[in-house]
Parts: sequence; C-alpha cells; structure tokens
Amino acid sequence: MIRKNDIVHNLRDIYGYGYTQVFNDVTDSVARLHISKTQMDIIQYIYLNGHATPSALALELNVQRSAITHTVKKLERKKLVTIRQNELTQDKRSKLICMTEEAEELLEEFMDNILGKIRADVSYLTQEEERKLYEATLTILKYIPGGTHDETHS
Repeated sequence: MIRKNDIVHNLRDIYGYGYTQVFNDVTDSVARLHISKTQMDIIQYIYLNGHATPSALALELNVQRSAITHTVKKLERKKLVTIRQNELTQDKRSKLICMTEEAEELLEEFMDNILGKIRADVSYLTQEEERKLYEATLTILKYIPGGTHDETHS
C-alpha cells in the first residue's frame, strides 16, 4: 500500500529535480550578473511585495539580518535595488529596499526563459496528458504555501 507521505516525498523529488533542471537551463541572465540564489530570492520577494525591510527579508528567507545587509549591498552595487528611508515608520534608522527597473527586466527575462523551457519540456504531451498534468498541478498547488492564489480554480 502506498502511503500519502511516500507520494508527497516522491512529488517533492520530481518537482525539486525539475525546478533544479529548469533553473540550471535558464540562468544565463542571472549568471551574467553573478546573481546568487539568495539575491534572486530577495529580488523575487520585493517583486511580489513591492518593497521590503531588511528585517522582513531576514525573517522570510530565514537568514541573519547581517547576511541580508551584505547581500542587499551587493544588489545595490549591481543597480538591482535601491535603499531609501522607510517613511512608513518614525524610526529614521529603518530602511526600505525597492527593486530597480533593471531588476524587473532581469526577473521578467528569467521568468520568460523558465516558461520557454517548461513549454519545450512538455511539448510532446498529448492533449489528455496536458489536461491531467494541469489538474494534478492545481491539486499540488492547493497544499503549497503561497500556491494557488485564485481559489476559484479549486
């Protein structure tokens, strides 16, 4: 008998492998700027949230705030983020990190490359297999934090 935990473990392996392969295949734009995974995580977080404080990033990415400060300085030198006074608080020491147009372009190029790679990888599927894959993916997204944003698809 197959246990649910075995299925979940196998799915994580499959999706983890697939994500790693896709990431490796489409990182030309990222490699060109020497962007680390943590730097990309910061850019993605800011893209999704509009801006971030160093403390919020440290909490979200589960790293020390000093590491965030160091990484953000690297991103600032690459002109991918800007740091400004956080006008949302009264604390003059509080900073807000925002992405630049260059970072948005980088992220869009990265996502376009990922989508192109995925399309190429699934191009051999039959229409029925595509439908099954789509339905299975929607089911999986229900259980991933931040997965399905539009609950009308459930």
